Amino acid sequence: MEVQPARFDEEAQLTWHTILSEHRRKRENQIYDLFLKGLEILGIPEHRIPNLNEVNEILEKRSGFRGVFVEGLEEGGSFFRLLAERKFPVGNFIRSREDLNYTPAPDIVHDLYGHLPFFTDKRYGDFCHAIGVEACRYLDRPELLRQFERFFWFTIEFGLIKTPKGLRIFGAGIASSIGECEYALSGVPQIEPFDVDTIRQQEFRIDIMQPKLFCLENEEQLYESLDDLSRKVKAEA
Repeated sequence: MEVQPARFDEEAQLTWHTILSEHRRKRENQIYDLFLKGLEILGIPEHRIPNLNEVNEILEKRSGFRGVFVEGLEEGGSFFRLLAERKFPVGNFIRSREDLNYTPAPDIVHDLYGHLPFFTDKRYGDFCHAIGVEACRYLDRPELLRQFERFFWFTIEFGLIKTPKGLRIFGAGIASSIGECEYALSGVPQIEPFDVDTIRQQEFRIDIMQPKLFCLENEEQLYESLDDLSRKVKAEA
């Protein structure tokens, strides 16, 4: 049964506005153009939390994806099942004003603001759908499914990418956080070149700033990598 949207009160609306207005001042020089274009296409407002149905009307026409409200964190099999159905989970709450840079589970800022703009691009959406379908082949093999979780984490959530203007943020997990954006481009994290074999074996924690990040040469490198990932995982099945 589909989760009904929460009633976001005045404080929640203020939290949304505070984060987006602060982020607007820096995101053009931090985040990959795909995200910036997606924000414009979806018409994400800064002054209020948008209506997800209105966002989905645009999104579905662009890539066939739609956001769906969920309670709590969607992990493993349940998350990849949603991707396989061209759905993306949207946390039905907003983070506390006491810590605008952190939320223990993905909230509406992380999911709607951070992720959904990327899904206005059909190739991006097709890739996420394909990785969802492939991961669902291993729902009964948690050790193999984990490789897809790691891969998704270090690319779609926490990836970086090279551009003519310099290093930019590709991962929505970084893009949705002012603090993560500053940290990821600060020179503090260890930045490694994109490598399928390394990433599928690289463990991560969700409760800290990422000490290691991986950098794509371009979008195509990611989109063309799924066959390699699938082949390597299948060989271990």
